[in-house]
Amino acid sequence: MTDTENKSEKYNKLDLWDTKTILDTILESQLNAIASIKLISDELEQTVTKAVPLLESGGRLIFAGAGTSGRIAAQECAELYPTFSWPKNKAHFLLAGGQKAFSEAIENAEDDITQGEHDATKLKPTAKDIFICCAASGRTPYTLGVMRTANLSGSLTIGISSVAQSPLLNEAKIKLNAKTGAEVIAGSTRMKAGTAQKVILNMLTTAIMIRLNRTYDSFMIDLVATNEKLNNRAVKIVAGICSVTTETAKEALTICKGKVKLACVYLKYKNLKTAEEVLLEHEGNLRKCLE
Repeated sequence: MTDTENKSEKYNKLDLWDTKTILDTILESQLNAIASIKLISDELEQTVTKAVPLLESGGRLIFAGAGTSGRIAAQECAELYPTFSWPKNKAHFLLAGGQKAFSEAIENAEDDITQGEHDATKLKPTAKDIFICCAASGRTPYTLGVMRTANLSGSLTIGISSVAQSPLLNEAKIKLNAKTGAEVIAGSTRMKAGTAQKVILNMLTTAIMIRLNRTYDSFMIDLVATNEKLNNRAVKIVAGICSVTTETAKEALTICKGKVKLACVYLKYKNLKTAEEVLLEHEGNLRKCLE
């Protein structure tokens, strides 16, 4: 068994503990998992630094995994468009067992290395692409198949695992080893290992999108407003950036068809065509447009 799958003596006779102690122990383990990420801050910075120019030159973000790791990765992928307007054709996820695996376990899907190779090949990977492959144990065959195909294509491969010297990390170009250790429930890597994976993915995608100028200050300026909550948020963002009333912000957003960045530039120049030209000239960098 691997580090993350071992039974810890610390949790002996867990089922006999009182509920408060169980809950406190689980929380402590989760906080420790998050704290372990601090030890790979240099590798995380390296990942963002290498990923940004690849994406600027037309590369894609491709996430891969099986079971819990795959579902966490797929969730991260799905959030990129509504949060940052990251093009849907520039973000993909490969989940062992396919779409059905979102809601149920698919027998033996994660054991098929050939399927992982096949799924990755279908995406026609290039040297501009970035593959983020997640596996708590670092030895899931499906995920290894994806990574090996990506490596053969010259893509940037990032491995996220809780086990050092695992096959996934050995083959990854960038190795992200969150040393989360044994779980409260032995082998239940949806817990500490899963939490660490989620936090790492949040950190990577958010930092990458900031570097790609898809935020201004700490505002989501590229959000896709598809419901009332997000429409209201867009109004607050425009009002906050441009120091105008919510009514003025609403009017600008209406003219600009809900596009926050364009609305902000429009409020500066009071002319839609000029705003569009300025935004295009500065390649969507709102800070340059406003300053």
